[in-house]
Amino acid sequence: MSGASEAPIEIAVLGDSLALGSGASDSSRGFAFDVYHSLAITHPGSEITNYAIGGSTAADVLRLQVGRLRERRADFAIVCVGGNDVARGVDPESFARSYDALLGAIRRTAPRTHIIAVGVPNVAISPLFADHASLIRRLALEDDRAVREAAVKHGADYVDLFAVTNGLRDPAVFLSADRFHPSDSGHAVISAAVLGVFLRALSRHSTGR
Repeated sequence: MSGASEAPIEIAVLGDSLALGSGASDSSRGFAFDVYHSLAITHPGSEITNYAIGGSTAADVLRLQVGRLRERRADFAIVCVGGNDVARGVDPESFARSYDALLGAIRRTAPRTHIIAVGVPNVAISPLFADHASLIRRLALEDDRAVREAAVKHGADYVDLFAVTNGLRDPAVFLSADRFHPSDSGHAVISAAVLGVFLRALSRHSTGR
């Protein structure tokens, strides 16, 4: 890419421990930072600010993180939350309301920031939920659908993380030693999915479409 497409970009990250890079051998190998490093090659001078807080639900991100977007003018916001809502059994309708309110609040707080909404993973691949995997998978699927619908409503780009994690050939390789968060290779899989969506959004952003 050349011209305006090589200008530095400012990325903000909102979300939970997955957004922070938990499970990776180093936070710099988390998917959000991996996406940033890939973009920084063609957009030197780009910056990333990660506001994510481990353990957050969608309601927590709305309450504690959205306001921090006022601190810096971000070109893009990566929003990654939902796994904890699933693990805690939050009612899908409640999650959908919280997530819709979350994207709406980002729109109002940072109207020029383009949103990348990362869907909810299939949390049921974790052996920690083996005793009720069917229920966990259903909750994850319903919450992921809510993310997709909210993304359409608020003009955000959507990353189908449920499909990515549901189609894994070997979930054990995807997961880290804690059997819940992704390993380095797991974060790399997520990064590839997010980067593909990000690059398409960046192309539209750069050309003003």
